[in-house]
Amino acid sequence: MRKAVATDVLEKLRQTLLDMHHSGRLSDIEPGLYEDARAYIEKLKADYYGLENPLESRAGSLLIEEIGSIADTVQEIFSIRTRQILELAFQQNEGQYVDKEEARKMLPAERAMYGRIIDAIEGCREALVHGDECPFRGGGAAAVDALDEPAESPAAEPEAPGAAAPRPILSPYALVHIRSDVESFMGVDGKVYSLKRGDIVTLPENNADVLCEHDIALNIRLNK
Repeated sequence: MRKAVATDVLEKLRQTLLDMHHSGRLSDIEPGLYEDARAYIEKLKADYYGLENPLESRAGSLLIEEIGSIADTVQEIFSIRTRQILELAFQQNEGQYVDKEEARKMLPAERAMYGRIIDAIEGCREALVHGDECPFRGGGAAAVDALDEPAESPAAEPEAPGAAAPRPILSPYALVHIRSDVESFMGVDGKVYSLKRGDIVTLPENNADVLCEHDIALNIRLNK
């Protein structure tokens, strides 16, 4: 069942990416696309941590690969859409024609970014070209309003950048010297580590302890 869900999530993301490459313009995407991807990645992480020995198991490696595939595809979708929004913001700031139908396809968080980009470009021009000491005038908000946002969109405003809760640090960190190559694994901090013999890296203490117990790493304890 999990594999079927993974295929569905990956297929949806890859189809979205394919459509974006084909159109070359900002296009509609499902409002819950990012949220669904995040939720599934969190489920995969829970599956990974639920394994008895994820660092040394084939199942753990497969889960890491699956997480990486989804995360990479989501990042590419984000990068392409961000470049397209940057181009729209530049056109708006230069007084060029902006296709409002295309601009209306932004997600709420993207609309917030669009307004901030316009403000930043406008403010920088005023400061450098005109020598204005108070350059930021908030023109981006008016530009966003000009897109004729549907009435229900303000309710989605909490999705704007910065609304997500910060990730907690789950454990202290340790400086270790890697004594042999290690297959990619996920640390308790949610990051994926790819280590090779001779690396000196900072790892979550829990992961560092496991590697040291298996004589794969040596904990470097620095004197204060």
